[in-house]
Amino acid sequence: MTISFENNRLLLDFPDELGQLEILDLTTFVADKSKTTFYFKGPNLVSQKAQADRALVFSLPLDIEPIYFKKYLTAQKVPNHQTKILKTYLDQLSPYLDKLGYQFRMTQDTSATSATKSVAKVQHRFSKEIADIPFYVDYEGAKAEVYWIKRTDLCIRKGAVLKQDMPLNQDGSIGFSQKFALSLRQEHADVIGPDMVTTADIHLKSVNEVGHLLYFAGTNSWLILKDKTGQTLSSHTIIS
Repeated sequence: MTISFENNRLLLDFPDELGQLEILDLTTFVADKSKTTFYFKGPNLVSQKAQADRALVFSLPLDIEPIYFKKYLTAQKVPNHQTKILKTYLDQLSPYLDKLGYQFRMTQDTSATSATKSVAKVQHRFSKEIADIPFYVDYEGAKAEVYWIKRTDLCIRKGAVLKQDMPLNQDGSIGFSQKFALSLRQEHADVIGPDMVTTADIHLKSVNEVGHLLYFAGTNSWLILKDKTGQTLSSHTIIS
């Protein structure tokens, strides 16, 4: 498994010829019909590019048909002979995707009505009303004041305290989520002091990135950020 992070583009090269995954902003995304693209708003899968703030692009093994891969993940019917192949492949990929924090719908629902439902379990929407509301983080040693200023602009205010102890895999290796967090910290190293306290405001593109930078993710950050009354960011922005 190799990982690279350059120009806000994360590239994961899976082991055992399982293919590749690119995670990139829509501003740098160029469609490629030979690959399979999913659109995400933060950690949640969305059905339209207009709703998204990033793209996840899979380069699949030769025995995986891109069209069936996408249908399977979005709860559409696929030929029976493809089901076993896709399930086996996704079983191999799931540990990596889960660690990254992205919410895919991994089960196939064959009912006619469910295929038309949204594939995102939970969606959140930015609104101008919350731009001036401070949200606070107090989780596993990380402390911060955060503002969601624009749709793809979250500001961690100066003086934030970053979690220092990085969680490791059971074998002592660094997980993929942690590597992404480290890459974000490296990107902003000039404003992170040796005591892991920030010396200037830091702007990130998503709630997911905020969680990675502050406390190596590992939990639902929509529930960690809270206003002064204890109301979560999720409850302010969830789409019912």
